[in-house]
Amino acid sequence: MPKVFLPEMSFAEVEDMLGQVQLAIIPTGSNEGHGPHLPLKVDAATSTYVACKAAEALYPQVLVTPCLAVGHSPQHLEFPGSMTLRWETQVRVLMDYCSSLKGYGIRRFALLNGHGNNMAVNAQAARQITEELGVRVASFAYWETIDREAITKINEGRHYPGHADEFETSMILHICPEHTRMDRLHEIEDKYGLHGPGPQVPPGHQFLASTTFTQRGLRQRLLCDVAAENYKLASAEKGAQFAALAVEGVVRYLKDFIEKVPVN
Repeated sequence: MPKVFLPEMSFAEVEDMLGQVQLAIIPTGSNEGHGPHLPLKVDAATSTYVACKAAEALYPQVLVTPCLAVGHSPQHLEFPGSMTLRWETQVRVLMDYCSSLKGYGIRRFALLNGHGNNMAVNAQAARQITEELGVRVASFAYWETIDREAITKINEGRHYPGHADEFETSMILHICPEHTRMDRLHEIEDKYGLHGPGPQVPPGHQFLASTTFTQRGLRQRLLCDVAAENYKLASAEKGAQFAALAVEGVVRYLKDFIEKVPVN
């Protein structure tokens, strides 16, 4: 496979590509709790994976920057190891990413997101970057590009992906199974006392639901729709199919962006 991920390339390899590069993808994710069975890096891992596979398909037109692996996640800080960026910090970091790469002649950027709570922050960053740097910036989540009909043939639970559910668990089982702890899946109910189905959610959106934990004095904590028990339907085979749909959708989106959005 051709190299497209900047951290894995030498400056000479980047220099060889620059004359053909039309766009840089900036993956954004989070470092936050995704149940006891998944790593904190779920959102960063999925956005980076999809970004790199899409860039490989579009080689040599697209490069992928280091992931902004900590996102805006203040609601998850009660889960040990979770981290968050302030809104303004995230905007400034994304601005600096684009400013750095603009110096090499790159004029199009895609903020490819894997974390629901980044959506508004990234949209604000895209506006500011466009205005201040005079470049073109697209901001979207990779799951927004997935064909709706195709995913319903794979996803046995909810129509659209949520948090630590069938979709995300399957993706991680495909991308980095060595970082999962499926042997601890039972703890969602047995240890943390999660109960009841999650609320309904509009297509294309992630959500957070307040759920009750029996441990530590029945404290109310934030966890996502693992309450709907869709995580039990996950598999690496489904993850490969979900990932392929995501890559296909992102490739299609980026092709349109490159072809239809002119730059100076």
